[in-house]
Amino acid sequence: MALPKRPLLRFTAAAALLLLLVTAFVGPRLGSWLVREDPLARADAIYVLSGSRFERPLEALDLYQAGWAPKIVLTQQDVDWGEQWLNEHKIPVPSELQIQMELLVRMGVPATDLEALDRQTSTADEADALLITMRKHGWSTVIVVTSKQHTRRAGLSMRRVIGTDRKVIVRASRYDRSDVDRWWASRSTLRFTLFETQRLMAYWIGVAD
Repeated sequence: MALPKRPLLRFTAAAALLLLLVTAFVGPRLGSWLVREDPLARADAIYVLSGSRFERPLEALDLYQAGWAPKIVLTQQDVDWGEQWLNEHKIPVPSELQIQMELLVRMGVPATDLEALDRQTSTADEADALLITMRKHGWSTVIVVTSKQHTRRAGLSMRRVIGTDRKVIVRASRYDRSDVDRWWASRSTLRFTLFETQRLMAYWIGVAD
């Protein structure tokens, strides 16, 4: 019988211990601690991370209309098995990205001010794609839009890849109504809080991006 791999066991034990410690000491503040925004400043573009259907694109729309940046860049969320099956069987259905872009155009954003990137599967992949896009266009500053409790980890991932020669401004969507001060009261916010905490721990341990 094959024995469990020791590195995996060590990581699992360390992650569980850290999660218990964070929960014990941070407790009620854990949800709000995950929220880390940067002050707004004018930028070359607004970069919308995948993960929500409309919350993040709508924030990008507000920032664009307020004049914070002249371009919106959207990332594609990974398809689920159902959409993959439909694609394999040549059954046309609009993708989430297509719906988002059509919505932004209908709400006044010229198609020329929109850009869509290839599908990414993680925040680290989105950071890599952002760096390539910034180099391509010669951008120096980009506003990154995500959900409230994803802002801290997104900022870490983006800045590690982007470096110090370029600037990333991380902002949470105002359409995200998660109650981060009572993160345990809602099932969806509870799950997102624990997921982000685990991902941050894995990031610090060095086993995940």
